[in-house]
Amino acid sequence: MEFLSEDPTYLAGGLGLLGLVFLLALRVTQQGKFLVWALTAWALAVAALGIERLWVTDNERIEQVVYDLGRELAGSDTEGLLKHLTPDVQFRAGDRARENSRFVLRNLNLAMGAATRAYIKNELEQCEFDFVRISQLQAHAGRQSRRGTADFRVMTGGRYRGQPASGPTDWSLGFVETSPNVWQVDRITPTALPNDIVLQATGAPGGSAFSKGVGAMRPPYPMPERSR
Repeated sequence: MEFLSEDPTYLAGGLGLLGLVFLLALRVTQQGKFLVWALTAWALAVAALGIERLWVTDNERIEQVVYDLGRELAGSDTEGLLKHLTPDVQFRAGDRARENSRFVLRNLNLAMGAATRAYIKNELEQCEFDFVRISQLQAHAGRQSRRGTADFRVMTGGRYRGQPASGPTDWSLGFVETSPNVWQVDRITPTALPNDIVLQATGAPGGSAFSKGVGAMRPPYPMPERSR
């Protein structure tokens, strides 16, 4: 039923064209039944569009959370943003970020839960956004697992720690349905970042403060020369 719940454009468009065909048949044959069929086809097209607006799918719920996160980020609504995260949310490095030698990634997967939330809150307090735009959003929800993902690009402009900062970044979020029709983020993964952003994590597993273990959005550290 995805053709109806996700994007009924083709179905509604086809019914609309079918109605026009019946209308032409009415003009040619002067048979009233074609008028009835035309009106029926158009009524079904309107119904399909109405059902799509009322039928909210899990994919659309995940998409809405991503857009809500963008609005809260732009408005510096830290508490509102944190409400979309699970208590055990985890920050993980993406494969594409790992492959970029311009990034320093050490033990980045160790930070999770309350430490991740504390880190996000600390970092957002030092950010001031002029705009946040989300694009290329693709969301998927598993019917049986009740887990989902969202991959998207974020274009931002503003200041970080008083310094101008802007540019596109790519992200992947993991979702879990924590209660009926309520989806929260349980994984945050940067998949592509500008070359002037370095992710650095230090510390041992079980560290009590994520803010001490990870530094993000900082100027690049000098890379050591390779031995010849």
